[in-house]
Amino acid sequence: EDGDIFKAETSAGARALKLADLLADGCSECSHPSAPEADVVIEGVARPAADIRFKRVAAFEAMATEERWDHFTKEISRCIRCYACRQVCPNCYCATCFADQTKPRWIGAADEPSDLMAFHIGRILHQAGRCVECDACVRACPMDIDLRVFTQKLPKDVEELYSFVAGVSSDGLPALLTFTENDDESFISEP
Repeated sequence: EDGDIFKAETSAGARALKLADLLADGCSECSHPSAPEADVVIEGVARPAADIRFKRVAAFEAMATEERWDHFTKEISRCIRCYACRQVCPNCYCATCFADQTKPRWIGAADEPSDLMAFHIGRILHQAGRCVECDACVRACPMDIDLRVFTQKLPKDVEELYSFVAGVSSDGLPALLTFTENDDESFISEP
């Protein structure tokens, strides 16, 4: 490895590849390439933190409320409910997912738009304060649904409202796992 160039040698020959071309979007956009707390650290120089965090969210937030809902429903309507996003997520580890529960049944077995919305909204909210923006859900989706706008919106809101960054903040509980009587409730009346 030589700076931003990765040299690969195989029996077919050698190639020089740009590191930026090899990284997944979640990695190249990561604002914490070196975890502040880690069980194992690999020696070497980490790349600088990305300064483009939440770029997708900025465009989404600039939309009118109706436009945002239309964008969400259009993306999610392509979902085939294969649950690949859930299965690959390092933070989806519940013994029984709410999508699979039968008592009470949160999501029906039919392919209804309301069930798609319930699954994705429930899953996204469940990740509040826990999503580390690895983009595994996006890479796993066979329908190429770009969940990043939605999965990145929540970490942005959690960071702004609670000063909590998943995978970085070690003090306090993640959002939606705690509340206080003094919590800001402006979001209830102001979208």
